[in-house]
Amino acid sequence: MKHYYSVLLVFISCFFAFSAIADSGPVATLTFNLDSCTSYRFNDTNTDYSEFTPTVVNTADVGLSVPGNGHLYRSNPLLNPHSCTPGLNGTEAMCINYDSNCNYNPGSDRAVRFDVEVTPLGSLPAQLTGLNFQELAPEMFDWIDGPSGSNNYPTLYGVRVLKNGAVIFDQGGIETTTAWSLESFNFAGNPEFTVSEATVFSFEILAYCPVGAFALQSIWDLEDISVTATCASDCPVVIDGGTVSLTDGTTDYTGCAGNINVEVTNTSSSQPENFYYIITEENDNILAFVSSDVTNMLDLSGAPPGVCHIWGWSQIGNATPVAGQNISSLIQGDCTALSSNFITVNRTDPSGGTLAGGPYNFIVDGTPDMVSGITLSGNSGTNQAWIVTDDQGNILGLPPMPGVVDFDAAGVGVCYIYSVSFEGSISGLTPGSNISALGGCFSLSSNFVVVNRTAAGGCTANGGTLEGGPFTFNSVGDGVADMIPAGSITLSGNSGGASQWVVTDSEGYILGLPPMPSVVNFDNPGAGTCLIWNLTYDGPITGLEVGQNANNLQGCWALSNPVEVIRNNASGCNANGGELFGGPFIFDSVGDGTPDNIPAGSITSANTNGTLGWVVTDSEGYILGLPPMPSAVNFDNPGAGTCLVWRIAYDGPVTGMEVGQLASNIQGCFSLSNPVEVIRNNASGCNANGGELFGGPFIF
Repeated sequence: MKHYYSVLLVFISCFFAFSAIADSGPVATLTFNLDSCTSYRFNDTNTDYSEFTPTVVNTADVGLSVPGNGHLYRSNPLLNPHSCTPGLNGTEAMCINYDSNCNYNPGSDRAVRFDVEVTPLGSLPAQLTGLNFQELAPEMFDWIDGPSGSNNYPTLYGVRVLKNGAVIFDQGGIETTTAWSLESFNFAGNPEFTVSEATVFSFEILAYCPVGAFALQSIWDLEDISVTATCASDCPVVIDGGTVSLTDGTTDYTGCAGNINVEVTNTSSSQPENFYYIITEENDNILAFVSSDVTNMLDLSGAPPGVCHIWGWSQIGNATPVAGQNISSLIQGDCTALSSNFITVNRTDPSGGTLAGGPYNFIVDGTPDMVSGITLSGNSGTNQAWIVTDDQGNILGLPPMPGVVDFDAAGVGVCYIYSVSFEGSISGLTPGSNISALGGCFSLSSNFVVVNRTAAGGCTANGGTLEGGPFTFNSVGDGVADMIPAGSITLSGNSGGASQWVVTDSEGYILGLPPMPSVVNFDNPGAGTCLIWNLTYDGPITGLEVGQNANNLQGCWALSNPVEVIRNNASGCNANGGELFGGPFIFDSVGDGTPDNIPAGSITSANTNGTLGWVVTDSEGYILGLPPMPSAVNFDNPGAGTCLVWRIAYDGPVTGMEVGQLASNIQGCFSLSNPVEVIRNNASGCNANGGELFGGPFIF
């Protein structure tokens, strides 16, 4: 359907209101109002179009008439009948079938046709200036004296005009609307529509390309078809396209997508009510327009990233830009003029990219410690900077590159290295500020590099020794708490500045950080094996978070021996898909042939039990693949949509674990983890995806 930027819709009505004020002279009109529509099968009036005769208003200078049969018509009316439907203002309108092909087919016998003879009656040539009609692609058809119901309506239409049998205007690909819409075509300034003798113009209006709705009828409605003509004379006012610029005199602007307001000006000598700003995309196809008499401040916040142009256009008469048509279609004549230049607006969307390198571990001993080998990929934006923070996000420095920083001088602690990409100015990018307070059009790198700085002399932390257990619970998941009695685990021999109890799964992934083991309810995690540890550490450590692996802690630390906690389901099925950490992952250019893979190690799992595997489904749970690991999947292939990555655990045989089946219909002793979302967007911005069908073939 037709769409303009919502922020400019309010201005369009102002344009139409003005365009009817002035013309180059008195206007002749020929109108098929279609109010006399009659359509019954029993007397064949549904194939007879003779009731559609026009109302004609001629002037002293121009005469209009319908030669030949004197009415609107269609080719092969037996195959292309018409019906009647409620129109505008309580009148009747005509409804017709249309071309089911989605490629524009000018000359199709499904077109509505009429001929208009234009005759100069005075000393000046005559000019056919415009075509106007109301169209409706109804979601529900409604026949007068007949049924109504769902409609497989057309999505596009085209208009073709022939002059003495030769094509002089042909435009397809125009979107229909699901509400009555005035469609206007301006021929003023096109010399092919100016004649010095009686000339016949043949019009064809063709709807095509069904929306694909499940309906028995495929109907398009028309109302109030009219053409206008006048004598060809000079424009009565000054029309000057001039030049356009931003208020600072420049013609180039770069800003952050989703937050652009630009103020423009022009040098045209035309009156403001005659001058319009037309916004096009990079190839100069029209997006929207606004009268300079209404505003000079253009809001482009609703536009997606990319380049657009702002043109100036001066006109008087009935000329009307149409969204989607090219700026070149605004033919310049006596009463229209395009600016000699345009303003380029680049709506950017910076990306912070991804860092590789580290983590780095340095001993603070007076010897300079410098990082090397840090790389940045996938970033975009006009400006880029490096940021060094402490582990709380407070900015410590803004080096030209990470390799010039002496981290030994910073003392003991943890630093993070970020990259930031930005457009224009960015606020808060100063030492002492917190990185969370950055403002402007910017994007931080998707990760950071860790630099650990420990005291000279090494780490002397000791996790100590645990005694107690193992503990076994045989009815987990029944809602009855399974707790280790207080005092059942004892710790001895640990040393260091601080201690923390840690509960992991059998692979070391952290499930909890309780104040003591006796507060943990082991009924909740499901079947599997947990390990209880004591962690002792000196100074700051990183990675002590649920979902991280306890073996990957950074800093001065040590773990005790583990105490085992075995959790069995009362049902006897002890499969546990566990919990996944990571994501969501977003790929914004699927289908371009470049592989889109989740980096290895970006998804981690915890608290699993049984034979393990990976499952990739669509958003409804239908299995798309059973990869050996998530990083092996190329998400460029499925097209736009959302995938879900799951961990599956099973004990014994299972059925239904096949591509095309619903994961929820797997049978046997199995368990699925929580899903990790993978969002796949097309680079074009069109994310429609017909998906994949499973089933069949069916033979009758």
